[in-house]
Amino acid sequence: MVILVRLFGIVIVVMGIIFLLNPKALKQYIAFWRQQKRLYVGGILSLLFAVIFLLGASQCRLAWVIVIFGIWALIKGVLLFTLGQKRLNAYLDWWLGRPISIVRLLGIVALALGILIIYSA
Repeated sequence: MVILVRLFGIVIVVMGIIFLLNPKALKQYIAFWRQQKRLYVGGILSLLFAVIFLLGASQCRLAWVIVIFGIWALIKGVLLFTLGQKRLNAYLDWWLGRPISIVRLLGIVALALGILIIYSA
C-alpha cells in the first residue's frame, strides 16, 4: 500500500509541475471532467484513493497526513456523486475563469502536496 501512496504522490508532483509550467493544461484538465460520466469516474477514483490512503496510512511514516488525504479524497468522492451536474459544472467553470497566476499558484500547491505525500509515505 505504501508503494501506491507514493505513486499517487508522484502523480500529483508531476501534475503540479505540468500545471506550473503550462497553465493551459489545467484548463484542459478541468474541461475534460465537465461531462457527467467523467465526473462519476472521478468520484469512483476519489473513493479508490481514499481506500488506499486510509488502508495504507498505518504503514506510512506520517500516518496522520495520509489519513487526512484519505478523508479528503473520501469527501471529494461523495461530493462528486451528491452535488449534481449543475453545481459541479458551476464550480469547474469558476476554475476555468481563474487567471494564469492563480493556476500557477495551484500548480505550486499541488507540487507541495505531492512532495508531502511522498515524504509521509
